[in-house]
Amino acid sequence: VRLGVAVEAAHMFVLYFAILSAITPPVAIAVYAACGISRSAVWDTSIAAVKLALTGYIIPFMFVFGPSLLLIGDWDKVAVSVVTSITGVTLLTGGLSGYLLKPANWPTRLLYIAAAFTLIKPGLTTDMIGAGLGALGLFLNWR
Repeated sequence: VRLGVAVEAAHMFVLYFAILSAITPPVAIAVYAACGISRSAVWDTSIAAVKLALTGYIIPFMFVFGPSLLLIGDWDKVAVSVVTSITGVTLLTGGLSGYLLKPANWPTRLLYIAAAFTLIKPGLTTDMIGAGLGALGLFLNWR
């Protein structure tokens, strides 16, 4: 809070990472429960859980950089923040998983990831660049 972060964003940052501790090693209490049920190896299951939730580790930083994502501020800023964040997280998931609408090659995946990080950072310039990169990636993947 002393660094200029909104109080609500700081609290959500801490809360979000506390929730993610259920799948993050070494705590990973949900992973231990899943391993007990499925009789699988703890570290293999933990790594799989972290891979599936990788985009979730970006979201708390989005709260800090753009508190409008927490519905703080004018409705137009909140709407733009929500739309660009959802688009950014979707593109990041597509880039990391290698599938968005259909399988993507490595250059397209890198384009998705670059678009995602520019969309996740708040600001009109970065949003326009991210939208352009995302559209280019979708066009290249579509054809």
